Amino acid sequence: MTRYGLFLPTSSNGHVASTALDPGDPTFEQNLRLTAQAESFGMDFVLGMVKFRGPGEGSRYWDASLEAFTLAGGLLAATRRIQVIASVGILSIHPAVVARMAATLDSIGPGRVGINVVSGWNAQEYSQMGLWPGDAYYGYRYEYAREYIEILHELWSTGTSSYTGRYFDLEDCNGRPRPSSRIPLLCAGSSEKGREMTARFADENLTQLSPGLAEATADIAARARAHGRDVTANVLTTVVLADTDDLAWERVRYLNAHTDHAALSGRREQSARDSGNVGGTAAQAATMVQAVNEDLVVAGSTDSVARQLSRIAASEGVSAITLQFDDFDDGLTRFGRDVLPLLRAS
Repeated sequence: MTRYGLFLPTSSNGHVASTALDPGDPTFEQNLRLTAQAESFGMDFVLGMVKFRGPGEGSRYWDASLEAFTLAGGLLAATRRIQVIASVGILSIHPAVVARMAATLDSIGPGRVGINVVSGWNAQEYSQMGLWPGDAYYGYRYEYAREYIEILHELWSTGTSSYTGRYFDLEDCNGRPRPSSRIPLLCAGSSEKGREMTARFADENLTQLSPGLAEATADIAARARAHGRDVTANVLTTVVLADTDDLAWERVRYLNAHTDHAALSGRREQSARDSGNVGGTAAQAATMVQAVNEDLVVAGSTDSVARQLSRIAASEGVSAITLQFDDFDDGLTRFGRDVLPLLRAS
């Protein structure tokens, strides 16, 4: 059965770069309210991204962000069933520290913790803190991520690590207490190197809804099988719900009429530095010219959205769908109350 989750609005302006939206700062109260609501509807997980700096400009798009791990601790303590996935920018925190943070989260919500491993492509996010290793990092970031994940697995499985690699050198590193169960890892690799790393070391590939979705999910699955592993796809998509299809598309066009073009241009400029990573972040960002991509958005009435999501769920290798909304309060209510029962019944 396909799992459905919520991509939490942990950064200002949520996930839609439109000046038509309220650019208010994200709060714990808002994210807790949405998580509790998602849990009450029977959704499977929530995911908080890691972001240290946005492209800014008119909509204050991602200008302010909550920290994912401390947020996850609060959400886990206040819920009972739903999985909480925290994202880590691996240049910002040592893997031994993340291993301990994750074990602590698991102590708060046993068996309900997931980690989204973000190798990091936005130099400005890390250079402002003096953490950017230079643009050569684009060429080796997935090798860096591989070592990072190997250390996590070693500390979680044995409680200690004396890992020696190209980028990390641990000496009898203490990682206790160990988590109560295996902590699943997500990675968003979309390039050749990213897919290979994900297939070898992650549990799910977090991937954007795209015209090449079926090919991408099949490729990840085949790569994983070659390594004796099973890796599935978690598809991220934007949902716009309304009483009718016409009203939903009217909303999409309204958001796009107020696209924060400066913010999207800034995002393209940031990602363009990773131009050697074919099929990766630069290629994805190049297509971002609207607040809501009209070719990929899931928009419409209850029945229409349910049909569209069912088609995505039926794609080979898809195990989960992560939803982001233009209006999180109204969108999540409509999805949980009206759409999810149809999906569960199909």
